[in-house]
Amino acid sequence: MEMLYGLLRALIGWPGIITAIVLVSIGISSKRIWLIILGAIFAIPISWYLGSTPKFRYIMYALPTFFIGSALAIKYEKNRLAWIFVLPYVGIIGWLGLTVLSQ
Repeated sequence: MEMLYGLLRALIGWPGIITAIVLVSIGISSKRIWLIILGAIFAIPISWYLGSTPKFRYIMYALPTFFIGSALAIKYEKNRLAWIFVLPYVGIIGWLGLTVLSQ
């Protein structure tokens, strides 16, 4: 049971967030769509967790779909658009990190 708790904490917490951002960044840089999709999968737990709070109710459920848009942009060779699709997730998570650190 503790192993399951540790896995959930890793997926929902900061390790899962950082893993999602790193996978998507590497996927865009190397033009590997499967890495971007894997990053989107890692972004789902924290998005669902934060989506259940009143402040992030509507936007957080949609954030992993921006990674899918990034994968489609890479497929059609639109690299800048792929990076633009990553910005909302990084912006919200960055704001959340700064809020946590300033308390």
